[in-house]
Amino acid sequence: MKFRIFVSLVMVTMVTFILSITSIEKSYAQNHKSKHATKGSDQVEQNTDINQFDADDNEDIQIVDVPHKTRVKPKAGPGNIVYVGDNLSTGAGVKIMRTNADGSQTEMPGSPVPTGGKGAFDIVGFNRKPTGIFAAVDLGPYEEDKDLILNEDGTRMFVCNQGSNDISVFNVSEDGLTLTPAPGSPFKTGVSPVSVTEAAFDTVIVLNKNDPPGNPKPPGLHASIMSYKMDANGTLTPVPNSEIMLPTAVCGEGIVCGQSSSPSQIQATADGKVVFVNDFMGGFIRPYVVQPDGRLKATKPFDIRSLGESILPTNLHSFPFPLNFGLSQTKNILYCGLPFENEVGVFSYSVKTGKLKFLRAVPNSGLTVCWFYMKDDGKFMYTTNQVSNSVSAYDLADPANPKEIQLVQFEECGEPAQVEASPDENFLNFVVAAATNRCPQNDPAVETNYIHTLHIDPQTGKLIDLFATPLRLPVGERAQGIATK
Repeated sequence: MKFRIFVSLVMVTMVTFILSITSIEKSYAQNHKSKHATKGSDQVEQNTDINQFDADDNEDIQIVDVPHKTRVKPKAGPGNIVYVGDNLSTGAGVKIMRTNADGSQTEMPGSPVPTGGKGAFDIVGFNRKPTGIFAAVDLGPYEEDKDLILNEDGTRMFVCNQGSNDISVFNVSEDGLTLTPAPGSPFKTGVSPVSVTEAAFDTVIVLNKNDPPGNPKPPGLHASIMSYKMDANGTLTPVPNSEIMLPTAVCGEGIVCGQSSSPSQIQATADGKVVFVNDFMGGFIRPYVVQPDGRLKATKPFDIRSLGESILPTNLHSFPFPLNFGLSQTKNILYCGLPFENEVGVFSYSVKTGKLKFLRAVPNSGLTVCWFYMKDDGKFMYTTNQVSNSVSAYDLADPANPKEIQLVQFEECGEPAQVEASPDENFLNFVVAAATNRCPQNDPAVETNYIHTLHIDPQTGKLIDLFATPLRLPVGERAQGIATK
């Protein structure tokens, strides 16, 4: 009798365990299953193999040396060329500037060069009323990085046109002063492309935010990722069945339930075989493996909320989200902004699958750390602290434990965003645009768009403030994107 009772208890326990596992797997599959975006009778299915997520759960992620890309120094022309996306909603262009010895910028002949597409007008910023620095803030549409990039040797440029749902590709002359559209440019993308990266196997990958400017936010919009194959002349051809639709944002954490997750950046590793997506309002960092045909294979995403109260004590229930990346130039380490905690998240990653392991969060002296630049030698990192209108320098003597060594406060209207150094890393250039209520964007007498240039001390890594050059854009327009040659 006792034996029967014992056997019965064992069987009940096993059934309970199996049911609980089944419930967990079902819940996980429901949360991450293929999404469909419907327009009329058309459907786009998420290209994600859910079953592989658990395949790397036992992977031991060690910190190892990794190769990195070093930008080619210009061989001809004036050098110190800075490209800035003017992001004009009436017709976007690329401004071509040259950095002078004092840090000021001189616009070059033939600038701006039309992209053939359109930017996105800051509707909320233009109409914002002075009721606090975050007054009616349009959080989402303008949180983006790598929306204008050059390839490693500086011969090709990619520009996202957020307002016309396409991407422009230019072939760049040796001196950097002539941008020639690739045949067929611009190329259609998903809705609101905001970030682009070059990956392995002649693959170009575009991240589409699908977060339109303005409030309130419409529910049910899905961001997406799309892959293209690039010809030798720069022409892009969509990879069949490569589009991935991202789930909408979760409810109850300071955002509109079910709206676009408003991803901000896609970034490839140096070998281009792994890419990371910063799913901003989704609260995830999503790794993918690039396959030879250009399609992406998803690795288990990292949920920022899983860090818990020890890392997110203040804003656990309000914006516990990641924003933008930096990749170590020497180790398999990824840095990510935790903007509402004023911290930088530090992760190691598998060089094979991109799977992430949280190491620590380090403090930032500014407010809302958002954008990153990594020095080519791997010794220093620089961040944009948007709301405090400041930038920080970090010592990376131990890449797994960055140490903030300097905070530089900007004075002009607007706040810093995207950042890029000159190829010789003598100058560090920030795009400055109005983001909060600091500047009235509808006042033609107030300039809100700049290139802010600093000098990098090669020995200490600290910054010497030089010059802020106004970009003179029409009122309400907001510059986005920067690259250098």
